[in-house]
Amino acid sequence: MADAKLKFSDQEIVLGQGVTTLGRTTDNNVSFASDSNVSRYHAEIEWRDGDFWLIDLGSSNGTTLNGAAVKDDKKLKDGDEIRLGGTSKAVLSLGEKKTEETSAATQREDSPVVAADETEKKEAAEVTSDAKATSKSKMPLMLGIAGATVGLAVICAVGAGIYSYSGSTKCEAKAVIVKPDNQETITEETEIEVETENGECAERAIFLINGEEFASATEQPFTAKLDPKQFPELANGNLQSLQIVLEDAEGNKIVQPTEIALQFETIEIATPTPTPEEVAVKSTPTPTKSGAKVSGGDAQEMSKNLIKEFSGTFNYKFDAQFLQEVQKKTGEYAADGYFGRAAAYKDVISVAFVQERNLDAPLGFVLAMSRSQFKPQKNGADEGLWQMNQKFVAENGFNGLCGTETLSDAAQNCASKAVSLYLKSLVLEVFEGDVIYSVAAFGKSPQEANIWKATLPADRSDFWKVIQDAKQREQVVRFFAAGIVAGNPQKFGLKKDRPISELYKGLVGN
Repeated sequence: MADAKLKFSDQEIVLGQGVTTLGRTTDNNVSFASDSNVSRYHAEIEWRDGDFWLIDLGSSNGTTLNGAAVKDDKKLKDGDEIRLGGTSKAVLSLGEKKTEETSAATQREDSPVVAADETEKKEAAEVTSDAKATSKSKMPLMLGIAGATVGLAVICAVGAGIYSYSGSTKCEAKAVIVKPDNQETITEETEIEVETENGECAERAIFLINGEEFASATEQPFTAKLDPKQFPELANGNLQSLQIVLEDAEGNKIVQPTEIALQFETIEIATPTPTPEEVAVKSTPTPTKSGAKVSGGDAQEMSKNLIKEFSGTFNYKFDAQFLQEVQKKTGEYAADGYFGRAAAYKDVISVAFVQERNLDAPLGFVLAMSRSQFKPQKNGADEGLWQMNQKFVAENGFNGLCGTETLSDAAQNCASKAVSLYLKSLVLEVFEGDVIYSVAAFGKSPQEANIWKATLPADRSDFWKVIQDAKQREQVVRFFAAGIVAGNPQKFGLKKDRPISELYKGLVGN
């Protein structure tokens, strides 16, 4: 086999003939413990018939291989880049192929001798045999390596070491949670439904939220009630992990690696009585260039859905006047052809914004739609997809990765790198993830944006009242108008275009 290594976070691990697990919890072979975008048991690399294969374990934020979403098992090759949740990266390095004889000779000559009694050898052999027999066990297999001598230990835990897995169990039961759905919002008591395979030997099912047991069942089909009122502290807008562990008659735990990501909502919100202005907005449809009519109510709903595509738990108020302005501006963006133009820049935007800067996937696309409609022609001093000023970019050092390229180059590689670097400073550093105020501040240097931020009130939820500058308001209005048109082309009579989200679906920068 190849002398394979997986390099990650300035570390590396040698891959063996078994399963190498990757995820957030520390009982994985490769752990990204500080990255909340990574699922507890996110993915695994399996040695199969002489090759390494990458398998996504139903993770919440997905796995990509060289930028492409992993839906099925993918065979790996030297230099492949794996990203978990869009943020944590690992690179595969395959050394020269070795014959078993050469490898054995090298081990005898160069490797230190590791003493082991007969019991340890027998246990290691049993573990290796189990790993080969269950090629897709999804169980973490820890590989401890001293030189070229491999000692094996199987360790598996859920949560903070609450459950341990016993490798001696003969039970091969598997369980999959089929209800609720992944990333569903739980607002009322919900019954958990489970499908089992080889479940005759399973005596009990244990249900966990974020690694903590909250229910169990001893009769099949295993089920439990999930009531969000039991978890008020989890109604924080973040995804929570629902997982199941099976137990055999001897008390051995069989951890099921697939988890379901859920959101909890426990607070009842009264429906406000609309003001006369809001009633007027909702009842007055605005015709677009294509002839379709979109009401203010539609604009409000689509604007709320747009903001949900961005990370963070910011609660915004959508002012009636703001929605009227958005409604009016949609007519400028409701023109055929934007999707085809955007598709030509899909890769360069995705790499610069998501892979390199860890920004929310929609940001580069929606902002480009709002500023140029994906027409990078030069307009006065502004140029490129995001209509940036070359002097501003150079003075603030955002063109450091451009080389000899400019903002107007056809590939838009320089523009993507420069603008993503600029937006990272605004979104992540100045406004701490607040996309609306970052869009409003577009054109200010990071220093100027910080000064402006210092003048803003603590409660910025009613952004239309807080943002008073005409140019800044215009930028926010255009951002929403462009975003809702590009996200809902059929609503605006654009039958030949598709939702722009198809270009970044599966990419995560949250």
